[in-house]
Amino acid sequence: MRYPSVVRLPFHLLNQQQIVYGEDDDIDDVLDKPSVAASKFTAWMECNAIDSEARKLTYVEFPTKFVWILNGRFWKRRKVGKAIGRIHSVSPKLGEAYFLRILLNKVKGPTSFDDIRTVNGQTHSSFRDACYALELLDDDKEYIDAIKEASHFGSEL
Repeated sequence: MRYPSVVRLPFHLLNQQQIVYGEDDDIDDVLDKPSVAASKFTAWMECNAIDSEARKLTYVEFPTKFVWILNGRFWKRRKVGKAIGRIHSVSPKLGEAYFLRILLNKVKGPTSFDDIRTVNGQTHSSFRDACYALELLDDDKEYIDAIKEASHFGSEL
């Protein structure tokens, strides 16, 4: 066994969590409960809402102080041991999911998706805009703007 253990931290956009049903699940139960009450990700935000210590941590830092209780689908303060959190990688082609992932490495203690997009009291319309507001993408923005400017200048000749 490796120490410290590595905890995979899935995440998703609002109302886009994956749902897995077993082949023996009753069809009526599946239709009555079409979504999971709490994903590991949404449970992190719920824990932030009720625990002041939780709010001091990013999603990646969370497993260092909290442990995921699978059958209860909630986070509980860690009493012993240590773990390292790793967020699933995402291609930049996935747009908002990619920008959300960037924010999850920086934002501490959000209790909602809106909180993740809020920078200095202003809630941005997208995770991408929040990344720019936090200056996490300025280098890319300047690079892209320079290419656009060069492209525009070249087309005028």
